Amino acid sequence: MTKRLRFAITLVLALATLVFVAACGGSSSDDTATTATMTEPQSPQQPVQPAPATAPDAPTRPSTIAPLVAPTAAAPTGSVELAMPGPAPVERLVIAMTAPTDETNSAISVGGTSGWQLGPMYEWTASVDPETGAYTPMLAEDWSIAEKSVTFTFREGVQFHNGWGELTAYDFEDSIRDATHEDNTGAAQYQRAIENVQVLNDRQAVVNLKTINVTLFRNMSQFVGGFELMSSKNFDELGRYPNLDEPPVAGTGPYQFVERSEGSYVRFKRVPYQHWRVTPEFEELELRFISEESTRLAALLTDEVHISPLATDLHETAFSKGMSSVKGTIPAKRINFQYLCCFLEDRTMPELGYVYPDVPMMDIRIRQALSKAIDRNVINQALFNGGADIMQVQGYNPRSDGWNPEWPAIFEANFNYDPEGAKALLAEAGYGPNNPYEMGMILLSSYRGLPEGQDVVLATVDMLQDVGVKVNIESMDSSTQGTRARNLEFDNHLNLRQTSSDLFTNVFIYGSQWGRTPGVFVIPRLNELHLAARATLNQAEHTKIFREVGDIMVNQNQAIPLLWIPTVMVYNPDIVGEWVFPGSMIALYSHFDNVKAARQ
Repeated sequence: MTKRLRFAITLVLALATLVFVAACGGSSSDDTATTATMTEPQSPQQPVQPAPATAPDAPTRPSTIAPLVAPTAAAPTGSVELAMPGPAPVERLVIAMTAPTDETNSAISVGGTSGWQLGPMYEWTASVDPETGAYTPMLAEDWSIAEKSVTFTFREGVQFHNGWGELTAYDFEDSIRDATHEDNTGAAQYQRAIENVQVLNDRQAVVNLKTINVTLFRNMSQFVGGFELMSSKNFDELGRYPNLDEPPVAGTGPYQFVERSEGSYVRFKRVPYQHWRVTPEFEELELRFISEESTRLAALLTDEVHISPLATDLHETAFSKGMSSVKGTIPAKRINFQYLCCFLEDRTMPELGYVYPDVPMMDIRIRQALSKAIDRNVINQALFNGGADIMQVQGYNPRSDGWNPEWPAIFEANFNYDPEGAKALLAEAGYGPNNPYEMGMILLSSYRGLPEGQDVVLATVDMLQDVGVKVNIESMDSSTQGTRARNLEFDNHLNLRQTSSDLFTNVFIYGSQWGRTPGVFVIPRLNELHLAARATLNQAEHTKIFREVGDIMVNQNQAIPLLWIPTVMVYNPDIVGEWVFPGSMIALYSHFDNVKAARQ
């Protein structure tokens, strides 16, 4: 166990003790939930629900599937700045990142989470507003969505880098070809979805679909990446996809490619003409690959780099040396515990019941007790410096489509920290000091994108043991966990998950048994709602579906929601003034042209 891990767990336990002592004087039996019994496979029991809470008005919610017609269709995303307000403090802005999993100069080979490495030089049909999370026009100034087609109208006058000419609908047609190419890791899903592309003229094209596809527009946008628009003329001259030692195919972004040093960095330079959308404030941009957290911190403190993500336990060191931080504007990365236990024998025939029908986790009292044992505030303070937000429903926040203002009160009664309530529920379910409830906890060797992951798991183990649960830790790597999950080998386990996704994917992965790797407490109605959501492009229907999904998730304690973890970047305020970015993209880091220079 590392020194950092020992410190984090010690701090968690110390804080938890203080919270427990303070809480004992004011607790009563009225604070403890409920009288539920063993859950039947097709009809889980409903816990007692508190009276609705009065909640503030929810913030503006972006559309689930994109508006049927593009908003402010004639307006570009951002404004073109004709002159800079004076020179930036440095010519080259350096942003240090963990090395991408897939390093490549061929955009079709870039996985979603690695898409940032070429992001500055490319643009997409639509972008994501960095402040609201809503889709906004980018290279497509207008679009309309029908059940089996999407029609795009592209902007006039948008130039490809290095003199490769003007963007046309034919370049878009070829981007579809690239996305469906067999070398693209995501090609199969696009091949299943897309029938063909019909180019109407230089500015308009129609994507015809084989069936209704809720996520295709999202995948074509900047939110996911993979449909970067590139110069067909440049590609045709090269005759193939570029190697790592060759320049990428020209894009239309405000930065153009300069060079790559394999394993070290990729560099870009501001285009030498007035870009149609925005003029970056820094002449050059370097994305430097530094995987070690401490090395990135040292580089930041010695002015070798100017922006970098850092593990939370390094923030205070950075702040003490004058650094500042900025976080993404949209809640994105979330952590939760999934119950691995309760899978249907056949997801299409729920009447056949569950693979493990008699495991204790089928009892809603057990699920509530596990959730009530976890002090999310302590984990937040000890491991994330209090910068995270409590997640009350798996994958939902007040911005989410279908959000129910009654959910926070239900969470408070049925989910939130209450160790005495947890003990009472365990006792009601037949467990106590002489007959402890016993379960497995998966501990992965690493949690990609969450350096605090092991600390979260081990702190939770201590909290569960404090209420009388016997926890057996099972250590493994993520590959082993995935294989065992697909084989339905886990029958009474918790597994920490961390991810960022849109609401539809949340329902797909965390609310149904239709995901590639089963990893949820399966409730047949959630399977039905997933299929209903993917069968319509009607936004009103989606809102209705997602409200019901959330109701089931919170009322049935279908998972243990923990925290929304912000996407945080630490920066040198002598170089950087601000950076507004959503932090909710699949690749997390985006809108590099939004970085503003510090001004005296």
